[in-house]
Amino acid sequence: MPGHMTAVERLVPRPATWQSRRVAGWFVVGVTASLLELGLVWLLHDQLGWPLRVATAVAAEGLILGKFFVADHWVFGHAWPAVSRLVRYHGASAGAFAVSWLVINGLAELVGLPYVAAFVVGTAAAFAWSLVTNFLWVWAMPSRDNG
Repeated sequence: MPGHMTAVERLVPRPATWQSRRVAGWFVVGVTASLLELGLVWLLHDQLGWPLRVATAVAAEGLILGKFFVADHWVFGHAWPAVSRLVRYHGASAGAFAVSWLVINGLAELVGLPYVAAFVVGTAAAFAWSLVTNFLWVWAMPSRDNG
């Protein structure tokens, strides 16, 4: 069953192509979500006049749950979401949000970079954070020691 490994499966190393497919799937989910998030920032900030600080915060939080459910099932193969993974993902997302929010708003408001360009840089920084935390913490495979 996807998401549930036997003792033998935990001991057998996964092929590199398997991990590459997971990273590629995770990347597709992230890019798609980032484009949706940018559209939501545009709607909230440019069309509705919300302050950029508020629009970026609301847009980021709005995508967190959707990304979790899609990645948990489609990328990592879990039949059902688990509260423990959701809590870890939300923690990792909070870190990625902090990185993104600081970079976007710092570049836009302190340096004067247009917010779309700042969004691209902030998203790249958050992707790096997320790649590490998602694969090494949220959806990390159980080790042989803690089964």
